[in-house]
Amino acid sequence: MMANRLETLIEIACNPKRTKADQSTNIAICQLINEKEGIYPRKAAMLLAGFAASSQPNRALLALDLLDTCAKQCGYPFHLQIATKEFLNKIVSKFPERPPPGYSPSSHQENNQWNHFDNFVQSVTFSVPIMDRTLYLIKEWKVGLADMSRFKQDFSMIKEMYRLLRYKGYRFPEIREESIRALVPPEELRTADELEEEDRLARSAKLQELIRRGTPQDLVEAHNLIQIMTGYDKRHQTDYKQKFADEINAIQEQAMSLFEILNAVQPNQGFQLSTPAKNLVQACTLAQARVSKFIQNGDREDSDDLLALNDLLNNVLAKYTDLKQGLYNTHYGIHGRIKESDIPTEQQPPISLIDLDDDDECTTEAPPEYTFSHVNDLADIFEKTNIVSPSSNSPKSFGSPVVSDLTQSTPGTEPKPTGTSGEQIVLVNKNGLCIVLEITQVGSLLSINALYSNRSNAPMTRMTLSLATPKSVELNMGFQSSQTVPPKSENQVYQTIQVKNTTKDSLRLRYKATYEQSGVEMELSGEYSAYNK
Repeated sequence: MMANRLETLIEIACNPKRTKADQSTNIAICQLINEKEGIYPRKAAMLLAGFAASSQPNRALLALDLLDTCAKQCGYPFHLQIATKEFLNKIVSKFPERPPPGYSPSSHQENNQWNHFDNFVQSVTFSVPIMDRTLYLIKEWKVGLADMSRFKQDFSMIKEMYRLLRYKGYRFPEIREESIRALVPPEELRTADELEEEDRLARSAKLQELIRRGTPQDLVEAHNLIQIMTGYDKRHQTDYKQKFADEINAIQEQAMSLFEILNAVQPNQGFQLSTPAKNLVQACTLAQARVSKFIQNGDREDSDDLLALNDLLNNVLAKYTDLKQGLYNTHYGIHGRIKESDIPTEQQPPISLIDLDDDDECTTEAPPEYTFSHVNDLADIFEKTNIVSPSSNSPKSFGSPVVSDLTQSTPGTEPKPTGTSGEQIVLVNKNGLCIVLEITQVGSLLSINALYSNRSNAPMTRMTLSLATPKSVELNMGFQSSQTVPPKSENQVYQTIQVKNTTKDSLRLRYKATYEQSGVEMELSGEYSAYNK
């Protein structure tokens, strides 16, 4: 039987007489799991968990090495099994209630470490290789699967085990960045058919696991999943063509962001990209290969969009190559290389999602110092717009959408608002950030106090709130009292906003809040609409 073959191969791979892993046997095991699916992922995971808790050190270390290989080669069905309570309890079953006195893990990785907010000052006295390796894998799975995976909601038990071990005093080693990339490769552009097939395989594996567990809650979830898989539940069906279109748009935004960064490089600054910019280069490079392949494969309904995206990616990456070679005076447009004399004084900014009047025309007076700023990002979607910002002396034009960019403002120059407050609305309440608008209305004029709160444990820096309104509304935004919102703070940062709305129409605001937290760039956007009182 094939199941017996799997057991035999695992037994061979984890033979305690071995002194090192046999990668060819490990890969054969992964191929067998991927070919047969069904019970194979669970059978392999549980057998290896038992070997990993073996009292024979060689067998335990070989099993842990094979677990790592399977996690990186066998995809979601195997990930689902290593995220079960039974597996996790079994793999740490030989751990003492508390770490031994003086124990400190050693990952033996000095360079290229994965920075994951777990920085310990370690005074190493001794380490236990099996414990070290197990802790390394649990943290790797926690970061790669429970934090970063597309299906991270199905891997919450890994995060719970990670928290439990930390609570009991265990320290985790630092993780190599390439190890995470091997476990969760960078997202690549996939067709609608590929996206649908990925979901089908994941749902099939999850359904089998839910039925195996068989608790009342699991069976209810299995019933709902069957309705989705059979198409009976129309509300939760995924439009994969739209999903593919969304991925195309996301890549276009990444390419435009990189284009903006590269065009801002000056010869006297040297060419050194930040980590986020390097990630954009990697994403664009991967996308370019996939888009080229789609175009070569023949006629597609979206061939025009793919050709336009291919041109954009080619030009952005050509500019990147030029900069690496020290060529700073080359210029590229979306439709190809352009002469320096043809370059407009202000580059076209990337398209923004904040848009209330797509078809309306306005006038524009964009201050030159805002080239590639958030002001231009928002203004671009109005085609021609009169922009007013806290640092601009441009006249306020009633009847034009007004966009405010606070990245150029001087924090602390705005006096704290006083007076009576009327209605309170919550504009943003997500990821620990809460922005409440206190509104006082006098006739057609709304005086708004925006109050920023940070309910998370890390500071939010470079906080920027951008707003857009319809043509019929005049908007004037003051400076924020600070661009840093401290952790665990309530209403500590404030900002005054005035809105003049002479119509009886409902007030509509599109917003985009951007900030950095723990080195990660965050963005929250949405729309608020309410009838004036």
